[in-house]
Amino acid sequence: MADDCYSQPLDIKSSTVLITGGSGGIGLGLARCFVQANATVIITGRREQQLKEAVEELNRLGKKKAISFTNDVGQVKDRQALYEWITREHPETNVLINNAGIQHRAPLTPNEDSSKNLSWEEREKEIQINVCAPMHLSQLFIPHFRQMKVTTAIMNVSSGLAFVPLATAPIYSATKAAIHSFTMSLRYELKDEMKNIQVYEIVPPAVQTNLGGSHAFGEPLDEYCQATFAGLVKG
Repeated sequence: MADDCYSQPLDIKSSTVLITGGSGGIGLGLARCFVQANATVIITGRREQQLKEAVEELNRLGKKKAISFTNDVGQVKDRQALYEWITREHPETNVLINNAGIQHRAPLTPNEDSSKNLSWEEREKEIQINVCAPMHLSQLFIPHFRQMKVTTAIMNVSSGLAFVPLATAPIYSATKAAIHSFTMSLRYELKDEMKNIQVYEIVPPAVQTNLGGSHAFGEPLDEYCQATFAGLVKG
């Protein structure tokens, strides 16, 4: 679901949308919706070949308005590089979708029966991508959005696990709770600027993606993304 309503919805057709983690899952699903609505879409991710294939697919669906940028938002320097590239090469970008995320399904302190024992470095990577990246990118892009004469938006992808945590994914659940709290705080901080900068939280339930490992349970990806996009169009 996408929460809240705005009296001045985004002009999707004239928007340029940056989607982190856009080469698969919900990110790619939303990218499909945006290009089919004639928006320009920029997707980022760590895997260059996967991004290339995603752009080819998107350009078959839309009007050749998909672009990719290979980037690891888990790294501070990469987030800064992404911002600098966008503002230099695509300063018309007016929508930031903080979608990139990873999920480790492993207890924090596994017992002898557990098959997964993750290092703190792996846990920290989950926090960097899921929490630090959306916060940092929002901080970078808000001043740029303030200067634009069109409606802009920041959309943060949290999760139903922000509200009902999963014991086998404790760090992931906590990161999504943090994103929920951050989005609420950001919306309040920008409440006097909402005609220019809108703040959305997208809260997926279980969706059929490869997040945390391939699985077939949950809502079909395309159906979920289409319903979410319809809500965004309405504002």
